[in-house]
Amino acid sequence: MTKCLKIFALLVFLQTWADAGRAAEPAGEVLAISGACSIESGGQRQALKRGDAVHQGDSVEVAVAAKLKLRMADGSVLSLAGGSHLTVAAYTAAEGRRDARLDLSSGLLHAVVATMAAPSRFEVDTATAVAAVRSTDWFIEAKPELSRVGVVEGVVALASKVTGASVDIPKGFGARVEKGKDPIPPRTWTAAEFEEYRQLTTLP
Repeated sequence: MTKCLKIFALLVFLQTWADAGRAAEPAGEVLAISGACSIESGGQRQALKRGDAVHQGDSVEVAVAAKLKLRMADGSVLSLAGGSHLTVAAYTAAEGRRDARLDLSSGLLHAVVATMAAPSRFEVDTATAVAAVRSTDWFIEAKPELSRVGVVEGVVALASKVTGASVDIPKGFGARVEKGKDPIPPRTWTAAEFEEYRQLTTLP
């Protein structure tokens, strides 16, 4: 093997090692918990408790009468209502940059997304839609037939998985995507609508 090939092989090894190290780092941890919540990691399921780590590829399940709050690696806080199921498909944060993709197959998520110095991704996938943000405070509810988003602060882009059509939802507004359809245009949400979601997700 020539000297150049050896150097190239070493660089590839170091990059692979670095990527593996980042993947092994926790994506977040349990900040608060109420009721029965569990995590599936590496094919094994176990009960969650405060302080437990959550990694990329893990799925968390919140029982109907439970609630769960996670603090993520970038400082974002995710609060899940009872009956929620969330998979951390991707979550890395380094050097002022974030790459996050969450799969919310069911339930209600309140996300307070941290501001990053560099362009970053934060997306939530549901059965019917993809919601993307930079930094904001918002809710997303996932059901098999529709997804609903309400924005407390900032702007959320909500796109239909089938049609690809997208709407931007500003502060104080909400919108929804029904299965196989374009997003419904945003409308002003009432204080009662926001309060209902807040009560369902709030933990100390």
